[in-house]
Amino acid sequence: MGAEKRWLFTLFSSAFLSLLFLLVYSISAFSSSKQFPSIIHHGTHYPPAFAYYISGGRGDKDRILRLLLAVYHPRNRYLLHLGAEASDEERMRLVGAVNAVPAIRSFGNVDVIGMPSRLTYMGSSNLAAMLRAAAILLRMDAGWTWFVSLSAMDYPLITQDGMFLFFCFFFG
Repeated sequence: MGAEKRWLFTLFSSAFLSLLFLLVYSISAFSSSKQFPSIIHHGTHYPPAFAYYISGGRGDKDRILRLLLAVYHPRNRYLLHLGAEASDEERMRLVGAVNAVPAIRSFGNVDVIGMPSRLTYMGSSNLAAMLRAAAILLRMDAGWTWFVSLSAMDYPLITQDGMFLFFCFFFG
């Protein structure tokens, strides 16, 4: 009788561990945010890609999101910056709003700066923040051709396709 109980214990233990492993694997497979395989090509034979640095201050979360949605294109790279006067809560709400857009979440080409800089638009701190943003964007993805810096107060007067055509025609 003792050998039978050990055999049943081994059988049930291995079945339980297998079921637990399968459950953990299925949860991680469904909850992971896998990005689509990139079908966007960069190079001389393709349209240019832009790196956008969009900055703003306290209370500019909605303006930054509006501007991002107006200029968004999957082949571009975006870096969003809320200045040091904005609260961490506002910064987290911006991250949540960006991640709530399915296209942005699937292509994974938008980032928010976590360590904000103090900006004064009349001094050198704005230029230093732009250079820092360009360095961050180059480290994350060097596939872009042009760097565009926008403020939360800006709004585009030309579509992304219009910008692609303009830059291809004049600089391509």
